[in-house]
Amino acid sequence: NYENGRVITIEDKYTTKVSIINDSEEPIFYYIEYKNVKNAKDVTYTVSDGKEYNIEDKLNSYNTIISQDLEIEAGAMKTYIFTFTNNSEEPCKLELNISAEFLETDTFADIIIKNSSVKTGPITEVGKSISNIDEGLIQTTDDYGTAYYFRGKVDNNNVKIGDYNFKIVKINGDGSVKLVLDGDTKVLKKYYDNIDAYSFKESLLYAYLNSWVTENLYKYKSLLANYKYCNDISSDNDNVFYAYNRIVEENIPSFVCLGTKFSSKVALLTVDEVIYAGATVNENNKDFYLYNENTQEAYYLMSSASISDKGYKTFMVSKDGKVVYDEFGTTYNSVRPVITIIKTAIAQGTGTVNDPYILTNA
Repeated sequence: NYENGRVITIEDKYTTKVSIINDSEEPIFYYIEYKNVKNAKDVTYTVSDGKEYNIEDKLNSYNTIISQDLEIEAGAMKTYIFTFTNNSEEPCKLELNISAEFLETDTFADIIIKNSSVKTGPITEVGKSISNIDEGLIQTTDDYGTAYYFRGKVDNNNVKIGDYNFKIVKINGDGSVKLVLDGDTKVLKKYYDNIDAYSFKESLLYAYLNSWVTENLYKYKSLLANYKYCNDISSDNDNVFYAYNRIVEENIPSFVCLGTKFSSKVALLTVDEVIYAGATVNENNKDFYLYNENTQEAYYLMSSASISDKGYKTFMVSKDGKVVYDEFGTTYNSVRPVITIIKTAIAQGTGTVNDPYILTNA
């Protein structure tokens, strides 16, 4: 019910429903983008399938892939509702484009697994013991299925993107790959200003990270997934969040999101991911892959610790590699961007410092 190339005119508010049918005999990956945009001064949009898939963002003036690596089974149909809101006085025009993606080689995730000795469990006890040895790539589960994470002093999870070095944190259950900047952005930032706006999407850091990605990874935007990140701001009392109970009191980290998910192309690490990587709340760790001696200050995480009338405290990782939870988010600290690479990305290399993975289909 929609043809690529058809021009949509948005004067005030415009809603359209798009159905995708897979008439083939095998699953197909596809992506959604908008292109040839004119007058995107003050236009926002939402995309929803009425279930778990929800995207909300501001329209850009350039061609932008809204989402990649969407999968539709053979003989299935998927329907999306697009809603555009134009707050300017001039009409906005654009084209929606939906196209199939085809792979003829191993994906980035496939290459990582082939280059690693996959283990079924960690050597050291996650949450209770630091990991300062190479424990390799470990199989687990997350919200989307079978996943894999690196733990300890590994040396084959390096990725070179433009001028930046990243570390592979995890292969997600959907086949995408989560990366964190190896070091910080060299700019100290506060998490929030307003105690009523402490969720990550309302934070000062979210705005900063979006600008950082646009400025520094623009050439690679086609490989950045609009991933559902976990902002753990759930609580059953007025002061302590679930993440505090889970990590500090009970030592049961989880890759299953127990908080609010939101779609974004950039985020921060969760406290659970840092614990799985090899840190604890009990002692320093300068011998796991997340430690970087050039990090200026403690760096912010996206998981909530506690809140009171005095302010909001988020989890952080100290300069010495220890998880901390007793500092207010109004302090100036380091920032380590997290991005997720689409599951159809292709890479070469072995992941070592001297031969890092390089994405070849940017």
